Amino acid sequence: MGGVLGWWKPRIAGACIYLFAAHCATSATIVYETQSLGGNRWEYSYTVTNNSLGAPLEQFTIYFDRAIFSNLAVTATPPDWDSLVVQPDPELPADGFFDSLAVGSGLPIGGGINGFAVSFDFSGPGEPAEQIFEVVDPDTFEVLESGSTTAVPAPPAGIAMITALLAVAGRLRRRGATRAQT
Repeated sequence: MGGVLGWWKPRIAGACIYLFAAHCATSATIVYETQSLGGNRWEYSYTVTNNSLGAPLEQFTIYFDRAIFSNLAVTATPPDWDSLVVQPDPELPADGFFDSLAVGSGLPIGGGINGFAVSFDFSGPGEPAEQIFEVVDPDTFEVLESGSTTAVPAPPAGIAMITALLAVAGRLRRRGATRAQT
């Protein structure tokens, strides 16, 4: 038994270090939710977080692949942010993008903000998925970081099942207590 645990301990420690390092290496995250607006019209809603960029996050750009996106429109922007879209152009060829610039001091380290939304026509397979983004210095236009947006994680099915079972158990327990009193 000790031999098996001895074999697993370094692997568990290594996995923990890897996950911690991967988390720390991410300075900014952009999480999205998709919503169907009917037909091939969709909307992305974004939440932006400045995990540890080292400075306020003042500008970011999210790209829309010219092969599967068209008719972009900004549908929401938080106060103190200025957003715009540039349409994808298959003739150039050039991807479209959503760009947002902080009018004030930007997003501080450890801060997060939601309320960014873009509607669009989608001609790809399935549902729209992750996109490439860049965090940009608005003064020098230097790319400070790039990455992919990530979907808002759905609650694991196991947690939903446990919650439902606990609710049923609580109801049965109350019902049993009520019968015992009568």
